[in-house]
Amino acid sequence: MIASGNVPSSSLELHSNLHNNIAYHFISQLQNFIAEMGCVESKLVATIKYRRVEKDLDKKVAEALKERTKSKKKTFRSVNSITMGLPRFKEGLRNIRDVFDQYDEDSNGTIDNEELRNCLNKLQVQMSEEEIDNIHRYCDIDNRKGIQFPEFVVFLCLMYLLFGSDVTYRVSEFESARLNYVFDELIDAFLFFDKDGNGKMKRKDVTQRMNEATHQERTPSHITSQLFKEMDLNRNGHVNLKEFLLSIIRWAGIETDDDEARNETSP
Repeated sequence: MIASGNVPSSSLELHSNLHNNIAYHFISQLQNFIAEMGCVESKLVATIKYRRVEKDLDKKVAEALKERTKSKKKTFRSVNSITMGLPRFKEGLRNIRDVFDQYDEDSNGTIDNEELRNCLNKLQVQMSEEEIDNIHRYCDIDNRKGIQFPEFVVFLCLMYLLFGSDVTYRVSEFESARLNYVFDELIDAFLFFDKDGNGKMKRKDVTQRMNEATHQERTPSHITSQLFKEMDLNRNGHVNLKEFLLSIIRWAGIETDDDEARNETSP
């Protein structure tokens, strides 16, 4: 029989090991929790920063659009006139593919951050490193960490709006006049729907514009709702210029035709 207070050393070691294991497990879980919270905090900070950048760039675009409305007559007076212009948009933007391929140096179908820097240098657009990072992320609309061809068209159109016709001249001396014409029409098409002129197209704007032609039957609400939903890519209740441009490019079939052509020429 073991006397009271005389605990075998093996039991003490067992108790000590158990205590150490529990302590180690607790500390390990705590460290993992802190690390996870750090990742969450980091992602949250990055998200907040990106939203601020997005808001700032939207504001710059909106200001440029307002200046444009002061100095330029309206191109479109009906939705039908925009719809009829889709083949013209498509034809005018066709040759941008060669420009995209030129800057897609590794031919992987996207323009990364470094390739965009080279592009901006060629276009002689002066931006800081941070501004280049911001515009790259702003135009990476589907968040695939690279600007694809339709997004590149959006990028060029935004550069044209913000920095003028010198951009398109440096893109292609021979195609600059055509690009200017098409970009002007694309921007004016957005302004046709942006009735408040604040760079944010709302669902009611689409509904009103779709039904302004009084001699035609009223467009069903589910059609205008679906049209707006297709344009509102981030589901925030309004459509900015870049979302509108990407939608027009998709509806014009520029990306689809380009993919088909590439499939035909591939071995």
